[in-house]
Amino acid sequence: MTYRIFNASESNLVQSHQGSQETSRARKIALLDLDAFFAAVEVLDQPELKNKPFAVGGGGERGVVATANYHARKYGVRSAMPGHQARKLCPELIFVKPNMAKYKAASKRVYEILTRYTDLIEPASIDEFYLDLTANQAFQGSATLTLESIRAELRQLGITASAGISCQKMVAKIASEERKPDGQFVVPPDQVLSYLAELPIRRIPGVGPKSQERLAAAGYHVVRDIQQTDPARLQRILGDHSGMLLFQRCLGVDDRPVSLSRTRKQISVEETLHRDFTHAKDAERFLENTLLPALHRRIQQHAEYREQATLRWQDVRAKAQTVKLKFNDFTQTTVSKVSNRVSPALYYQLLQEAWPRGRARPVRLIGLGITLPDPDEQRQLELDLE
Repeated sequence: MTYRIFNASESNLVQSHQGSQETSRARKIALLDLDAFFAAVEVLDQPELKNKPFAVGGGGERGVVATANYHARKYGVRSAMPGHQARKLCPELIFVKPNMAKYKAASKRVYEILTRYTDLIEPASIDEFYLDLTANQAFQGSATLTLESIRAELRQLGITASAGISCQKMVAKIASEERKPDGQFVVPPDQVLSYLAELPIRRIPGVGPKSQERLAAAGYHVVRDIQQTDPARLQRILGDHSGMLLFQRCLGVDDRPVSLSRTRKQISVEETLHRDFTHAKDAERFLENTLLPALHRRIQQHAEYREQATLRWQDVRAKAQTVKLKFNDFTQTTVSKVSNRVSPALYYQLLQEAWPRGRARPVRLIGLGITLPDPDEQRQLELDLE
């Protein structure tokens, strides 16, 4: 196959990945995913919930499910589902108010257990952890037995976890979904290509609905279709960088290390309104009085700005600014624009651009965000194809 590369930076990216691929094959990387974590923590405090369908979140007209236990999932209850819809699917569903302080404390206990097995731990979120077990000496270096031991310890805490094991982060993450809940799945280095080949393209992290539509329209449905194509065609569909990055991921190229320090990529705030807004002026006042002050406080908590006594908007470096609107039918839209320094005025412009997309539908949620400059953009797992 002849590969056509559109620019020098993409060419360098391919060469650097090819040069390190053999090294990557020798690694042992795992992704540990805590099953229905918020729900599991609630059961520790309220054991009577164990065999009942329940969800963490809000069950009112404007509430949203944060997570649901597996009894509730049998009825179709899922994360991010409106609370009133969840109640229709499962009339006996119990709602529990979220307690983030409690979940963070439980996540910290999990982290402490993991440190007994390896120092190379990357918390991907409050309930997901990447582990580099390449130099692990426990169980004669067996990553499989090590993960089984870790999961057994967590079970004693009352928390179950699923795990994926491979030679790279992306495949480990995908594999962690294969044996949920409370199971694990191994993809050896020599099976990475064949394992990926059978997957629908949506299983590759970062490929969202819009990209799936574009790829399907071009005849790409499973990863094998990507593996056998000319990457230049993908670049024409998705853009130079995203097309090449998707091609590499589908070939199993992912040499990103388990990072001990994760750079937060986004800072955002959003709020479900007490009443739906039907006029943009109401949204502008809410932006000024509530969301912008909340975003400013959130930015001040970021490590880069925590020590600054006075933080001006123009002091905040950014890659982009975003406004998100969710309408009363739970569809949503986002508008983003590149911005080197955060400008409050730009949020008002983005709001004016997003508002007409509702076509007179009332707005139930508004969010603001900034994307931080990324010092290592080409190594990110998410493709940002949307």
